Amino acid sequence: SPDIARRTAVTYSSAIGGLDAVLHADRRLQAENKLPHPYANPNSCINMIGGKIAIETGARGPITATITACATGLTSMIVGSMFLAQNRADVAICGAVDFALVEPIVAGFYTMNGVYSPKEGRENEPPETASRPFSLDRRGFVISEGAGAVILATREFAEAHGLPYTTELAGWGMTSDAHHFVAPYFDTIKQCMENALADASLQPADIAAINAHAASTRVGDKTEFEAMKALFGDKLPPVSANKSLIGHAMGASSVIETIFALRGMEENILPPTINYTPDPEIEIDCVVEGKRPLQQEFVLKNSFGFGGCNGCAVFKKSN
Repeated sequence: SPDIARRTAVTYSSAIGGLDAVLHADRRLQAENKLPHPYANPNSCINMIGGKIAIETGARGPITATITACATGLTSMIVGSMFLAQNRADVAICGAVDFALVEPIVAGFYTMNGVYSPKEGRENEPPETASRPFSLDRRGFVISEGAGAVILATREFAEAHGLPYTTELAGWGMTSDAHHFVAPYFDTIKQCMENALADASLQPADIAAINAHAASTRVGDKTEFEAMKALFGDKLPPVSANKSLIGHAMGASSVIETIFALRGMEENILPPTINYTPDPEIEIDCVVEGKRPLQQEFVLKNSFGFGGCNGCAVFKKSN
């Protein structure tokens, strides 16, 4: 209805957006001396993704494209929650989509030693074993593609329209590393988690499980573990690393993983971490035996992106 439309926000975004449209136009220009198609430039705009969603749904509330590299999907939810908290919207369409399997992007990750590269002599390992978060033999992330969406609504809107809900966004934190282009930073990752817990008025002991960023890189996984260990001490809860299952879908990964966490809260299970070989420097329970039955009132989700963009959120199971 018009009343709902004007109070519906869109924060859906992408980390990479329409770079493929620009690359196709450039290659066509160079190879065939033909000008770009008229839709090339609009489709290269990252905010066009949210614009298309608004066109399809009729949403006429606030619209913005949050871009925080691999944390994009989660920060889309955080920004959506801001619109609701400020009474600028009753509903927010949040999430992200990314398709990073574009030649220059894949090659660029390879040259920066971020993406999976097999050990010499083990080039023929099964591809499904390549993503190994927190594992002793982790060798970089596996690029994947994907999309996920989460609809946020105020409690009042949900109840007025008979919309069932099982989880709530209880608190969130965002920090900037101000440190390095791509390397994670212990202090601000720990601070981001602390901020999320404080915003939810919780103590570390209240968290039943953590859904980790855990991209399967040597430095990133260890830094995230060290920050979690510093915050939770000897009572670090079980940690799920979903990228072992789906690879790294760039900006979409954090919202896809959030959906896994939310479904796990609903069904009282923890998603497993596969391809795991214990690393003596990372003493962690990462649910290696398969999905685990567990009641979860509060779950912490971590997500970190290039440029030092950190986002953490606490989700609460509704009564």
